[in-house]
Amino acid sequence: MNVPKIEQLDKLIKQHIGKNKTIVDTKITRLTAPGENYGSEMLKVDLIVKSNDTGSTEDLNVVAKLIPSSEFFRVVFNIQVSFKNEKAFYDTIVPTLQDFQKKHGIEAVIDFFPSFFGSRNNLKYDDGQVDDDAALVLENLKIKGYTNIDRQVGFDIPSTKLILKYLAQLHAVTLALKQEDPKLFESKVKPYLAHFSPNIPNEASEKIISFIEESEKCRHLAPKLRKSFDTSDEDESREILNKRFYTLVHKDLWVNNIMLKLNNGSPIDCKFVDFQGYSYASPATDVLFFLFTSVELEALQNNLDDLLKFYLEQFNSTLKSLNSHLSLTYDGLINEICGSTQRELSHVVFMTLVVILTPPMGGPPPSIDGMNGPPDLSKLVFKESAVEKILWVLEEWDKRGWMKF
Repeated sequence: MNVPKIEQLDKLIKQHIGKNKTIVDTKITRLTAPGENYGSEMLKVDLIVKSNDTGSTEDLNVVAKLIPSSEFFRVVFNIQVSFKNEKAFYDTIVPTLQDFQKKHGIEAVIDFFPSFFGSRNNLKYDDGQVDDDAALVLENLKIKGYTNIDRQVGFDIPSTKLILKYLAQLHAVTLALKQEDPKLFESKVKPYLAHFSPNIPNEASEKIISFIEESEKCRHLAPKLRKSFDTSDEDESREILNKRFYTLVHKDLWVNNIMLKLNNGSPIDCKFVDFQGYSYASPATDVLFFLFTSVELEALQNNLDDLLKFYLEQFNSTLKSLNSHLSLTYDGLINEICGSTQRELSHVVFMTLVVILTPPMGGPPPSIDGMNGPPDLSKLVFKESAVEKILWVLEEWDKRGWMKF
């Protein structure tokens, strides 16, 4: 398959590499296999940049994120909203949050995202229509030593705590900004917090529900799961009236969207990626989704309460560092969780299948080039590990009294 071209690459990143530097060599290859990422095309861009002042050269390794080649997935991911919002996350929201922290004397500002090198909706470089020339250029984290872990294994406890620490900071910094400077929040952050998530195909939801109905232990929970599948983001926002703790949430923080840097097997840093669908909701939505899709099952079973308390400590300490009078109790966090489960149950269950399901014989991901409809889910098969995980999630949430919908 041909590698897409990136027109006017020098103009695209000029502002961020400096006017006195020129690109003298470019090599573009695919970063991910077709079908590995439905929402975008990812290209690895290796540049040699020359200083016009000294004549010296340096390597610059970046990633270019383009819109999907498939028209079907352009519609599914609503690129006119999702692409513009991801662009705004890097060029507007991140600087706003970092400046807010600096205003409070914090030097170690949030920095768990790839560095930003430029973006455009089109070759006019305006706020108009997103078209085939749209591009978002970010730091290549793999070159810096960051890596994805095996999604069918999940994160261990040290990695999970590092991720929860950063997630709590993202939630709390945004919340503190909303509280202290609502006008700035409304102008620089809130406009991009759109309720958006691709619909789960009916074929998939019905297959999962019918499976639960056959389980002696969990069949009584099948109506809850069906109600969750029938709940949209907008439905949830109408049901939850108290939005005191609503903040920026990633909405898709799972294994593939988190990259770790390891030292002798121990995590020393991590980065969050893929901000296509971030939204305005309870921080509990991210906590639920991350923990129950992306943490080693046995580790989660043995440490769930401790992990929730750890997140809460990080959340409250970040608020305190910003002189916020807000704080969240453990009971308050559980209330936030209970208010988020109607939407997140189906989200977690479906993503568990995405994480664990594989094509027969462990084949490659399906090609999406020219695809005019959803992937053929009939070719995917259940794995025993997926069955075990889904049944445990249902039982655990029910046992804890979290599913009050």
